[in-house]
Amino acid sequence: MIYEKKLTSFPEIVKELSIMDLDAGIRAVGKYKTKKCYVFVSRSANGFTSLVYSVKSSKKESLPDKRILAKEFPDLKAIEEFLAEVVAKPVKASAY
Repeated sequence: MIYEKKLTSFPEIVKELSIMDLDAGIRAVGKYKTKKCYVFVSRSANGFTSLVYSVKSSKKESLPDKRILAKEFPDLKAIEEFLAEVVAKPVKASAY
């Protein structure tokens, strides 16, 4: 069973990042270089990994499409600064 927790504010995202296990992640809707995107963040042994995917829209839903960016961040402060620029407002995110 997959557990997802809805996140509706940036401070909630930062809190989840600070307690994230290696098998957990966060997915958020964002905007990267003027393109709507999905941002996925996971924890790694060396910090955090973020993957940014463009959005493919169908009639019923939006889905991740092509990877735009893959980047490693050494600590919570670095990933927080990146996400502050990328995550769309209002925040639409999930922790899983």
